[in-house]
Amino acid sequence: MSDKNPWLSIWCHPRETIRQVIQENPNRSLWVLSFIYGFLSLLNSFQAISIGSMMGMWVVFLAALVLSPFWGYAAFSIWSWVVYQVGKLFKGQGDFSGIRAAFAWSCVPLTVNLVFWFLMMLSFGVAFFFSPEEMYPISNQKSAFLILILIGKVVISIWSLVIYLNALAEVQKFSILRSIFSVIFSWVFIGAVLALIWFSLMYLLQMGSPSSDLTFEFFQGGTTLEFLRAIL
Repeated sequence: MSDKNPWLSIWCHPRETIRQVIQENPNRSLWVLSFIYGFLSLLNSFQAISIGSMMGMWVVFLAALVLSPFWGYAAFSIWSWVVYQVGKLFKGQGDFSGIRAAFAWSCVPLTVNLVFWFLMMLSFGVAFFFSPEEMYPISNQKSAFLILILIGKVVISIWSLVIYLNALAEVQKFSILRSIFSVIFSWVFIGAVLALIWFSLMYLLQMGSPSSDLTFEFFQGGTTLEFLRAIL
């Protein structure tokens, strides 16, 4: 495997690839992968909160471009720290940098989604970042196009998840089953933390000044909820 390009081998040989990456340099291409993941994550978040109603497409694009490496790096680090801590319950042997590498390299298939986003932005422009009510009506051809894109993104996401579970199992030196449960427990923990933050924020808003009623109505409108849903 030493002569293989990890950008290609990760697709079908995740265990061997992540083993090679960790042996050579667990931080290899970390910022590039952070950019890819962060860019896609921000575009999804911007679409979820209908940011197109507030700014033009190029502003949305540039904002995602500038913030993406930092957003991706933070997401990799926070998630991997949680997985590292949870993994100890399952007797995982991997260290933080190896676990983060497993997550980062599992995102390689998501590069295909960059093409999907380019095609969607080419077809819809800034309207794709509007709310669904503002986008409709759309032609049957564009509806079929969106369905095909959605199917493609689901396939890529599943492929990426399979790669991650295998890479994580290799790094942690445990079975795929324990890898799956480790990920599930990590999601439960993060979900509980986000829920605690959310309800604490709602409580503080209701306990605030009289003007907080208006703010609370804004949050109830679903904008922030959609943003959290995009992150998850």
